[in-house]
Amino acid sequence: MGVNQLLADLGHLTRVHPSRQNNRFTIQPLAKDLAVRMNGTDLIQVLLNLTVNAFQCAPGCLAVDIEGQVLEHPLDLEAFKDGPGDRLLNVENFDNCAPLLRLSVRDTGPGIPLEVLPKIFEAYFSTKGARQGTGLGLNIVQRLVKEAHGALHVHTELGRGTVFTVYLPALPLPVPGL
Repeated sequence: MGVNQLLADLGHLTRVHPSRQNNRFTIQPLAKDLAVRMNGTDLIQVLLNLTVNAFQCAPGCLAVDIEGQVLEHPLDLEAFKDGPGDRLLNVENFDNCAPLLRLSVRDTGPGIPLEVLPKIFEAYFSTKGARQGTGLGLNIVQRLVKEAHGALHVHTELGRGTVFTVYLPALPLPVPGL
């Protein structure tokens, strides 16, 4: 199944999600559709967890955008530096061969406090209230991306928002009838 169909399915799922409320939400499909080496349900789970976290990161209205892009070259991993507002996960297991799919989930929320950032992928870690989550969403995202031999980058700036970017090995879509 193509990534654009999965993005459309995600749009339908989030349309009625209670966390969406008055948040502005856009999905930009791929200019040229492709498939990924990941179960479609797992990819929707990854994107849904990232999107719902973005919806819930602050009260009131904010913008949440998903953008997909096909990369025709391997990532320059030297360009990614872990720092106070940046983390790159699963480098050691990442199948960094083109083509790659890059999916970014960007929000205009408050950003992740720098002292919290190192903990966000730990199981059961949550900054939400007891009735708002289990603290498993980002842990599941990390596990699913790792199982697919992908990589996960998070960039956050206080007062400016957060971007989670998933990189996955991609495949051309099969030609119908062949």
